[in-house]
Amino acid sequence: MPTRTPVVIGVDCSTTGAKAVAFDAAGAAVAQARRGYGRRSPRLGWQEQDPQDWWDAACGALTELAALLAAGGHEPVGLALTHQRETFACLDADGHPVRPAVMWLDTRAGEQIARLGSTAVHERSGKPASTTPSLYKLAWLAEHEPAALARTATVVDVHGFLVGRLTGERATSWASADPLSLLDMLNFDWDAGLLAAAGLHPDQLPRLVPPGAVLGGVTKDAAAATGLPPDLPVVAGAGDGQCAGLGAAVDAATAYLNLGTGLTLGTHSDDYVWTRAFRTLASPVAGAYTLEALLSSGALSIAWLRDLVASPDAATGRGEIELGELAAAVPPGARGLLYLPYLTSAESPHWDPDARACFIGLSDGHGRAEMFRAVLEGLAYEERLTVELVEQATARPIERVVVMGGASRSPVLTQLLADVLERPVAISAAVETTALGAAMLAAAGVGLAGVTDLPATATRMSRVAEVRTPDPAVRGRYRQAYAVYRDLYPTLKPLFPRLSALRDELPGEETIP
Repeated sequence: MPTRTPVVIGVDCSTTGAKAVAFDAAGAAVAQARRGYGRRSPRLGWQEQDPQDWWDAACGALTELAALLAAGGHEPVGLALTHQRETFACLDADGHPVRPAVMWLDTRAGEQIARLGSTAVHERSGKPASTTPSLYKLAWLAEHEPAALARTATVVDVHGFLVGRLTGERATSWASADPLSLLDMLNFDWDAGLLAAAGLHPDQLPRLVPPGAVLGGVTKDAAAATGLPPDLPVVAGAGDGQCAGLGAAVDAATAYLNLGTGLTLGTHSDDYVWTRAFRTLASPVAGAYTLEALLSSGALSIAWLRDLVASPDAATGRGEIELGELAAAVPPGARGLLYLPYLTSAESPHWDPDARACFIGLSDGHGRAEMFRAVLEGLAYEERLTVELVEQATARPIERVVVMGGASRSPVLTQLLADVLERPVAISAAVETTALGAAMLAAAGVGLAGVTDLPATATRMSRVAEVRTPDPAVRGRYRQAYAVYRDLYPTLKPLFPRLSALRDELPGEETIP
């Protein structure tokens, strides 16, 4: 029999679907498959999913991937999971969902956030009070659905749910569970005070293990459902943001910037640092931390303006390219037009649910090109603000930024980021950076290529496609515009609650495919 090439599998169970990607020892993707699923909004602000959909989609993607690997002469030797964070499921003693899973997008717990979101909770959990942490939604369940929580034997993140189905183990990675905001981040263990605030008992939580540890092997039943080999090692993973950073081989001098629907900027820290400028998460490197800031309307701002002002006769897929070409012809500073990119709300560092986007300086001399450039520049200014705040909190410089995600393929945006940030911007060569980060954990966990050190594995398996360098000719103009941008939110902050009171909200159930 010919020798089969060993590969590791990264499974990314995201907000919209499960993707399984196999990588070789050099970090090249050799095969992938995906299955999608939807979500429901039974009431205004509620966002829920059926946990069974996560498993069904993972099984479908893995079954297809296993067939592709067998046909291509590849042998899976390990698997790790990454996932949408903060989303959680309540399971009964048999592992069946007691109610629909509550998603990270869910905003039902406003009263609990106001009551429980103290500085002490932030310091212990590493998470500023906001609509995202699961603690407040669990407290909502304890108050509004006490019977459901009483029937709950285990509260699990998405990772823990899939680990249970794959291996039969009641366990999860602490780098997957910590976005629930129930861990003492100094010792990576469940915190009794945070559990009590959420209305939980310690025996309702799974066992915690370090990321990169082997959790167990694929059971015979799971092997039959997925096409994976029985006893395939399942390695503890981490949340999707942390894994994206790992996939970019981020270190303490490098930040990653995921240019997706939202913009996520993060960096590595060996020490525990907490501040309102970012969320502090458990790193995929066991015992360390990921410092992460979020702007929810990143590529969303780009798509919104594209759909609003692109030429009606633009061919499908051409609208954004057309606007990018127009924006490239506009000088830095967008001729005095600024865009504040809080299209849905402001996350770090303001954590203001009332904040919204706006154009400042708009005149009849501005057109589509200036508006689109202002949007791109607004995103870049916001990331510069974040980088400066991270540097202040950690007392160390960020020397370069690695970008990934769909918008990283835009030469206009990536060059603009380098110019505004005044740092080299490297573009990740991997399309599936998040799945790659999970695969890196699997590779180190099983010792692929004889290496068990995770940072060394990440360095070996990561690559950049190209690097944008800052243009010194535009530095002065961008510094001048950024100085104005930095004052926009503090100046407008008192107006946002008054504007919020004018918004019309239409209740009703929504099913999102």
